[in-house]
Amino acid sequence: MVEPPLITATAAIGWLVDRLGLPNPVARAADSAGAHTAGMLTVLGVGAVVALAAVGWTRVVRQRGRALPELDTATEPAV
Repeated sequence: MVEPPLITATAAIGWLVDRLGLPNPVARAADSAGAHTAGMLTVLGVGAVVALAAVGWTRVVRQRGRALPELDTATEPAV
């Protein structure tokens, strides 16, 4: 998986090289990204909802896993 800082650094270098007078595909892609804000916003929104659902699911599973041993010890007779 490509890390976000690597993507940002690549876009920045492409922009800098383009401003120095050497056109390149990275700069063109970065410049045209502004024309697709609705699509990018949709993807980011869906990604955020999926991430929140995954975090919620993980918390539920962990809480259920912790609750089971406590129930088992609570049903044992006192000594």
